[in-house]
Amino acid sequence: MDSPKKILDGILEKYGILNKVKGFYPIVDWQAIVGEELAKYTRPVKYENKTLIIEVSSPLFKRELENMKEELLAIISKKSLGFTPIKYLSFRVSSNVVYEKKPKESKNSEDIEVTLDQDDFKWIENEVSKFKGSKALKDSYRKLLTTFKLTEKKMILLNYKRCMKCGALFNGRGKLCPVCEINDKRQPHT
Repeated sequence: MDSPKKILDGILEKYGILNKVKGFYPIVDWQAIVGEELAKYTRPVKYENKTLIIEVSSPLFKRELENMKEELLAIISKKSLGFTPIKYLSFRVSSNVVYEKKPKESKNSEDIEVTLDQDDFKWIENEVSKFKGSKALKDSYRKLLTTFKLTEKKMILLNYKRCMKCGALFNGRGKLCPVCEINDKRQPHT
């Protein structure tokens, strides 16, 4: 007597939909496959033609995940008990994937007043002096750097932390930003 799973697999294969059903497994159980942290920033949305399409929260995550394709395919295969029709992964940045952290306090970045000090202005002017371009481009670059510095100061007041590896500001647990944390887990420790 065959098991119910074997019977169901036989019926699905007879109608040519077994691979489609198995291809949708990561969509249904994504967090169990990739873990809670990565699932916060990614979401599988579609399976077609042996490809799992995954939405990601930012271009930075897209780039990192592009470099992790083989590892992710191996994890999907392992969690699918060795059989998965998924052979390719495709990543796209989407505003539908938003990691919403519960606020610790009611402070909002728009409510915070910050000003730049002399060191900030010196840094901005130093960076602008390295920039090759017209006066109009340099003025635009100066505005961009000023906005960057103001935003950075607000983030620090909102208790964002600097990543111990790359120096980026992030709001989360630990000493590493999510990207460095993923890279750290990927690299073998000696």
